[in-house]
Amino acid sequence: MKVTTSIQRGAKYLYVKFGEVVTAIEQVAVVKGLPMWEVERQLASGLKKRLIVSARSLMPVQTAPACA
Repeated sequence: MKVTTSIQRGAKYLYVKFGEVVTAIEQVAVVKGLPMWEVERQLASGLKKRLIVSARSLMPVQTAPACA
């Protein structure tokens, strides 16, 4: 069962638990009414790691306006 959220596939989000930017891969489950997403984060060594996280722990990345 899919739950509609504002999370978009391939978009970048801030994962609040780690404070790191992750890329949303796909919604994989619904647990207690909360959509769970598979996300991918890049480690400092260049390796990529996938995690399953709640949609409410993902926040859109704010892009700062360019300074003139």
